[in-house]
Amino acid sequence: MVNRKRPVLVCAVIAICSLGTVVPSAQAASCAATYTVKSGDSWWRIAEKNNTNLRKVLTLNKAKKSTRLLVGSTVCVPVPAQVAPPAQKFTRAEVVQIIREVWPDELEERALAIAQRESKLRPDAISGSKCCYGLFQIYYRWHKTWLPIVSVNSASDLLNPRLNAIAAYRMYQRNNGWGPWE
Repeated sequence: MVNRKRPVLVCAVIAICSLGTVVPSAQAASCAATYTVKSGDSWWRIAEKNNTNLRKVLTLNKAKKSTRLLVGSTVCVPVPAQVAPPAQKFTRAEVVQIIREVWPDELEERALAIAQRESKLRPDAISGSKCCYGLFQIYYRWHKTWLPIVSVNSASDLLNPRLNAIAAYRMYQRNNGWGPWE
Protein backbone atom coordinates (compact mmCIF):
# COMPACT_ATOMS: atom_id res chain seq x y z
CA MET A 1 0.00 0.00 0.00
CA VAL A 2 2.81 2.43 0.79
CA ASN A 3 4.44 1.61 -2.56
CA ARG A 4 1.28 2.56 -4.51
CA LYS A 5 1.07 6.05 -2.97
CA ARG A 6 4.73 6.85 -3.45
CA PRO A 7 4.75 6.85 -7.29
CA VAL A 8 1.70 9.13 -7.33
CA LEU A 9 3.38 11.55 -4.92
CA VAL A 10 6.57 11.65 -7.02
CA CYS A 11 4.56 12.42 -10.17
CA ALA A 12 2.71 15.23 -8.40
CA VAL A 13 5.98 16.79 -7.25
CA ILE A 14 7.46 16.59 -10.77
CA ALA A 15 4.38 18.29 -12.29
CA ILE A 16 4.56 21.13 -9.78
CA CYS A 17 8.26 21.63 -10.39
CA SER A 18 7.72 21.72 -14.15
CA LEU A 19 5.09 24.42 -13.85
CA GLY A 20 7.55 26.54 -11.88
CA THR A 21 10.27 26.42 -14.51
CA VAL A 22 8.46 26.65 -17.84
CA VAL A 23 5.88 29.24 -18.82
CA PRO A 24 2.83 27.36 -20.18
CA SER A 25 1.07 28.73 -23.27
CA ALA A 26 -2.30 28.30 -21.56
CA GLN A 27 -1.42 31.03 -19.06
CA ALA A 28 -0.97 33.57 -21.85
CA ALA A 29 -4.44 32.81 -23.26
CA SER A 30 -5.97 35.29 -20.79
CA CYS A 31 -3.50 38.09 -21.62
CA ALA A 32 -4.46 41.33 -23.32
CA ALA A 33 -1.25 41.14 -25.38
CA THR A 34 1.04 38.17 -26.03
CA TYR A 35 4.43 37.36 -27.48
CA THR A 36 5.58 34.01 -28.91
CA VAL A 37 9.02 32.99 -27.68
CA LYS A 38 11.66 32.67 -30.40
CA SER A 39 15.06 31.03 -30.40
CA GLY A 40 17.56 33.16 -28.48
CA ASP A 41 14.91 35.01 -26.46
CA SER A 42 15.33 35.76 -22.78
CA TRP A 43 12.98 37.56 -20.43
CA TRP A 44 15.05 40.72 -20.84
CA ARG A 45 15.05 40.46 -24.66
CA ILE A 46 11.27 39.94 -24.69
CA ALA A 47 10.85 43.07 -22.56
CA GLU A 48 13.09 45.05 -24.92
CA LYS A 49 11.26 43.80 -28.03
CA ASN A 50 7.98 44.89 -26.47
CA ASN A 51 9.26 48.29 -25.35
CA THR A 52 8.75 47.60 -21.66
CA ASN A 53 10.84 46.59 -18.68
CA LEU A 54 11.81 43.21 -17.30
CA ARG A 55 9.86 43.63 -14.04
CA LYS A 56 6.54 44.16 -15.89
CA VAL A 57 7.00 41.08 -18.08
CA LEU A 58 7.98 38.89 -15.13
CA THR A 59 5.03 40.15 -13.06
CA LEU A 60 2.52 39.53 -15.86
CA ASN A 61 3.76 35.95 -16.20
CA LYS A 62 4.19 35.26 -12.46
CA ALA A 63 7.75 34.33 -13.38
CA LYS A 64 11.29 34.86 -12.13
CA LYS A 65 14.42 35.63 -14.13
CA SER A 66 15.32 31.95 -13.74
CA THR A 67 11.99 30.73 -15.18
CA ARG A 68 12.78 28.86 -18.40
CA LEU A 69 11.32 29.91 -21.71
CA LEU A 70 10.51 27.38 -24.41
CA VAL A 71 10.57 28.30 -28.09
CA GLY A 72 6.97 28.52 -29.28
CA SER A 73 5.55 29.28 -25.82
CA THR A 74 3.30 32.30 -25.52
CA VAL A 75 3.97 34.83 -22.77
CA CYS A 76 2.04 37.86 -21.58
CA VAL A 77 3.38 41.31 -22.40
CA PRO A 78 1.98 44.73 -21.52
CA VAL A 79 -0.43 46.24 -24.03
CA PRO A 80 1.57 48.80 -26.03
CA ALA A 81 0.82 52.38 -25.09
CA GLN A 82 -1.02 54.21 -27.82
CA VAL A 83 0.78 57.34 -28.94
CA ALA A 84 -1.63 59.86 -30.35
CA PRO A 85 -0.49 61.75 -33.43
CA PRO A 86 -0.10 65.48 -32.93
CA ALA A 87 -3.19 67.57 -33.63
CA GLN A 88 -1.23 70.10 -35.65
CA LYS A 89 0.28 69.20 -39.03
CA PHE A 90 3.58 70.76 -40.05
CA THR A 91 4.87 71.41 -43.54
CA ARG A 92 8.39 70.39 -44.48
CA ALA A 93 9.39 74.07 -44.57
CA GLU A 94 8.04 74.60 -41.04
CA VAL A 95 9.96 71.56 -39.76
CA VAL A 96 13.19 72.79 -41.37
CA GLN A 97 12.64 76.23 -39.81
CA ILE A 98 12.07 74.71 -36.35
CA ILE A 99 15.31 72.73 -36.57
CA ARG A 100 17.20 75.85 -37.73
CA GLU A 101 15.76 77.81 -34.77
CA VAL A 102 16.65 75.17 -32.17
CA TRP A 103 20.11 74.08 -33.32
CA PRO A 104 23.12 76.44 -33.36
CA ASP A 105 24.09 77.70 -36.84
CA GLU A 106 27.25 75.57 -37.03
CA LEU A 107 25.26 72.36 -36.30
CA GLU A 108 21.98 72.92 -38.10
CA GLU A 109 22.95 71.44 -41.49
CA ARG A 110 24.11 68.19 -39.86
CA ALA A 111 20.98 68.18 -37.67
CA LEU A 112 18.80 68.59 -40.78
CA ALA A 113 20.63 65.72 -42.50
CA ILE A 114 20.11 63.47 -39.46
CA ALA A 115 16.41 64.35 -39.17
CA GLN A 116 16.05 63.66 -42.91
CA ARG A 117 17.71 60.26 -42.51
CA GLU A 118 15.84 59.31 -39.33
CA SER A 119 12.31 60.47 -40.19
CA LYS A 120 12.34 62.06 -43.65
CA LEU A 121 11.56 65.26 -41.69
CA ARG A 122 8.19 63.84 -40.58
CA PRO A 123 7.42 64.93 -37.00
CA ASP A 124 4.88 62.10 -36.57
CA ALA A 125 7.35 59.31 -37.47
CA ILE A 126 7.26 56.30 -35.14
CA SER A 127 9.69 53.41 -35.60
CA GLY A 128 8.39 49.97 -36.53
CA SER A 129 9.27 48.67 -33.07
CA LYS A 130 7.46 51.66 -31.53
CA CYS A 131 10.47 52.65 -29.47
CA CYS A 132 11.63 55.78 -31.24
CA TYR A 133 9.64 58.90 -31.98
CA GLY A 134 9.65 62.04 -34.05
CA LEU A 135 12.12 63.88 -36.23
CA PHE A 136 15.27 62.52 -34.60
CA GLN A 137 13.77 59.12 -33.67
CA ILE A 138 14.45 59.52 -29.98
CA TYR A 139 14.19 56.30 -27.95
CA TYR A 140 11.73 57.49 -25.33
CA ARG A 141 12.03 54.65 -22.82
CA TRP A 142 15.81 54.89 -22.81
CA HIS A 143 15.87 58.66 -22.21
CA LYS A 144 12.66 59.23 -20.25
CA THR A 145 14.45 59.92 -16.96
CA TRP A 146 15.97 63.18 -18.18
CA LEU A 147 13.53 64.21 -20.95
CA PRO A 148 11.22 66.11 -18.52
CA ILE A 149 14.06 68.64 -18.25
CA VAL A 150 13.15 69.69 -21.81
CA SER A 151 9.36 69.40 -21.24
CA VAL A 152 9.02 65.91 -22.73
CA ASN A 153 6.85 63.92 -20.32
CA SER A 154 5.53 61.22 -22.65
CA ALA A 155 6.38 59.56 -25.94
CA SER A 156 3.60 61.63 -27.55
CA ASP A 157 5.48 64.81 -26.66
CA LEU A 158 8.29 63.67 -28.98
CA LEU A 159 5.88 64.00 -31.91
CA ASN A 160 5.97 67.76 -31.41
CA PRO A 161 8.78 68.86 -33.78
CA ARG A 162 10.00 71.68 -31.56
CA LEU A 163 10.19 69.48 -28.44
CA ASN A 164 11.85 66.72 -30.46
CA ALA A 165 14.45 69.11 -31.88
CA ILE A 166 15.11 70.54 -28.41
CA ALA A 167 15.46 67.03 -26.94
CA ALA A 168 17.78 66.01 -29.80
CA TYR A 169 19.99 69.05 -29.24
CA ARG A 170 20.09 68.27 -25.51
CA MET A 171 21.13 64.69 -26.38
CA TYR A 172 23.88 66.11 -28.58
CA GLN A 173 25.09 68.19 -25.61
CA ARG A 174 24.84 65.26 -23.15
CA ASN A 175 26.87 63.04 -25.49
CA ASN A 176 29.40 65.72 -26.45
CA GLY A 177 28.59 65.00 -30.08
CA TRP A 178 26.42 63.06 -32.48
CA GLY A 179 26.75 59.75 -30.56
CA PRO A 180 23.22 58.31 -30.92
CA TRP A 181 23.07 59.13 -34.63
CA GLU A 182 26.51 58.06 -35.81
